[in-house]
Amino acid sequence: MNRNKLMLIVLAIVVAAVVIVVTPALLPTNDAEKSDPAAQTAPGSDETRNEQTALEAARIMTTWTPAEDFNRTAAETRATHLMTEERAEHVVAPERPAAGQAWNQAAERNATSVPQVVLNPHTDAEEGIISVRATWDWETEQGKTLESESEQRLYYFSFTDDGKIHDYTYETIPQY
Repeated sequence: MNRNKLMLIVLAIVVAAVVIVVTPALLPTNDAEKSDPAAQTAPGSDETRNEQTALEAARIMTTWTPAEDFNRTAAETRATHLMTEERAEHVVAPERPAAGQAWNQAAERNATSVPQVVLNPHTDAEEGIISVRATWDWETEQGKTLESESEQRLYYFSFTDDGKIHDYTYETIPQY
């Protein structure tokens, strides 16, 4: 019986030692808990900081007031604070004014585009690229929505490690 007790005590010590040594290796360390700030989730949200920045940039870039904005690039210049200095320097407005039936009608009626932006998970974008789909309606100061052809823009944003937009592109397509 003494031999059995001794074996049980030795076994218990070995199991305790294994638990003490192995358990910390299985738990995350402080370094693992410090994730990339660009990938951190915003409080109360499932969106990362980069996703929130992409949504904000797309919202700004599709908010136009044709009676005041010479062309659509004016909205892009309003989003340069979200970009690296190098990328912001490349936002250059063309010398020609914007045109098109919806733009001209909005200018005549002093309307502003009111965008709706959502993350676009249905994309073949490369890893690290965040895609946003933007649609908009034209609303007058009185709140009336103007009739116009429905378009959408698909934006593709890439980011630096500190969460600034490093580059972006977009395509404007009909909305179905």
